[in-house]
Amino acid sequence: MRQDNRQDMPPRAPVVWTTTAVRSERFRQRIDERHRELSVQAKARGRAYRRSRAATGSDEVIRLRADFLAALGRLTTFETASVRLARCRYEAQLTVHADDLSRDYFELWQLMARRGSEQADLDARGVERLDYFATQLGRLEGFADALILAGRNVRLFPLPPMPWMLVS
Repeated sequence: MRQDNRQDMPPRAPVVWTTTAVRSERFRQRIDERHRELSVQAKARGRAYRRSRAATGSDEVIRLRADFLAALGRLTTFETASVRLARCRYEAQLTVHADDLSRDYFELWQLMARRGSEQADLDARGVERLDYFATQLGRLEGFADALILAGRNVRLFPLPPMPWMLVS
């Protein structure tokens, strides 16, 4: 008799998560579009650096190398961060991952600010120092790109002061 009562009753409602899904096609599309843009930029800057006919060690070659390394750092960091964001199924997961990325962003920002303000001999190991800062600056921009896709506006924070050279 109990089984008959169960058949008359409507099925029990499934457990529903209260958070909204973020794995929408538009979110993935924005990630893919931004990845495509960053890939094109990195390829173009690499091509410009490799094809440059400027004298070795000139300011133009140094600038092109710094731009190329920054573009590579930006692309690789964005790829790593966007993979983490694309795996999120719920808004709560996206918030947690965005918080982690924000923490990584500001730790790197502080590291660059400390290292950039050191009054070490700027001429000693200048190329290594430039390569390091160009790559880290690119990484910082990659974090910012991923965080903007996640809904955080880190562009409000200026880049740390670097007395030796401004890489755009």
